[in-house]
Amino acid sequence: MKGLLLTPVLFVFSAGLVCSFDFGLLADQKIETAEKAFSYTPVLSPWFSWNKGRFLSFYFSGIFSFEYNNNDEGRNQPGILPELGRFALNYRSGPQFRLEAGRIGYTDALGFAASGLFDGLCIKAGLPKSSITAGVWYTGLLYKETAKILMTAADAKSYAEPWDWGNSGGYFASRRLLNALRWETPLGEFHSLSLEALAQFDLTGNDEGLHSQYGELLAEFFPSGASGTLGISIGGLFEIMENREGTCTAAFGGLARLKTDIPGALNDGLSLTIKFTSGQWNDTYAVFKPLSSSAQGAVFSGTLSGLALVSAAYTARLHRSLLLESALRYFLRTFDDPASEGRYSYGGEAWASLAWQPLDDLRLTLEGAVFFPALGNLYPADPQWKLSAGLSLTF
Repeated sequence: MKGLLLTPVLFVFSAGLVCSFDFGLLADQKIETAEKAFSYTPVLSPWFSWNKGRFLSFYFSGIFSFEYNNNDEGRNQPGILPELGRFALNYRSGPQFRLEAGRIGYTDALGFAASGLFDGLCIKAGLPKSSITAGVWYTGLLYKETAKILMTAADAKSYAEPWDWGNSGGYFASRRLLNALRWETPLGEFHSLSLEALAQFDLTGNDEGLHSQYGELLAEFFPSGASGTLGISIGGLFEIMENREGTCTAAFGGLARLKTDIPGALNDGLSLTIKFTSGQWNDTYAVFKPLSSSAQGAVFSGTLSGLALVSAAYTARLHRSLLLESALRYFLRTFDDPASEGRYSYGGEAWASLAWQPLDDLRLTLEGAVFFPALGNLYPADPQWKLSAGLSLTF
């Protein structure tokens, strides 16, 4: 009889040897203010993880948020916005093979074409002296504000459509299928080379549908060897686009980055970055169209389409719990417009962030940015600024 009573107890404890699980809640509070605008955004993110030995694991997270805005357009009534966060099933077969499926993170080699969470699966396999990564993802179930897929005018129109509980169609991002294949190999002992091909297929059915393919190359060098105190990255991108009418255009871009640690007692570093993509030049070379239209500045809202960006960033670990990040950026247009002939500069931006994390489950952030259009000649105006404060708690 005693053996029967102990059986459930032994089962529970033995299960802990086979698999383990954990769960928690991340609570974020963010206040942001800018000229004639104020917003408050609280976010609750429950999460759950499960591991079965070294080979199988599962992770799930949800996002529940609402945003209160007070600006020139008036005040909005906050409503709860649900969103599926990262949702991934991982299978590993030794150190050379990994399969991940669900809503998973992906960024292309240069970070130009696509970045964020996408629904699909990804396989990474080791080869002799190299590795390959292949994936396929669908975007039509993502929240449009998070995905920011704005490749066509129809995408922009759908993105601008307000969403509420009575209009579920206004919630989702543009329907597109993304495929990617990346090959990575070391160059000597400390350097590396990445080659990647991407294909994006428009599934919206719109008359102005757009398909696109990308080829990318990224070479990374570490002249300082094993110390890694100096890093140089050089990359290039070529894009081909086809619309429903069969018209074919091309675009290209480039990246150069230098990162170095600064000698001294302070744990700090400096990076210099140059990025550019082509604009609308003629009937053959058109403006670069990424899948993810991420803003390239904190206040400056322009994307990487037809843009050149020069930036210098400085990072310092002021204390074990205190991190300072800052950047100076300058933005230029890479194409001509008859309405502003001979003028190409948008202006410059200064940005800084201070993060204090005294405990593993507590983080405070302060962030500020100022954009100076008067430093350019396209749209000179008064400075535009933004300030924000955030609090993150993990339970």
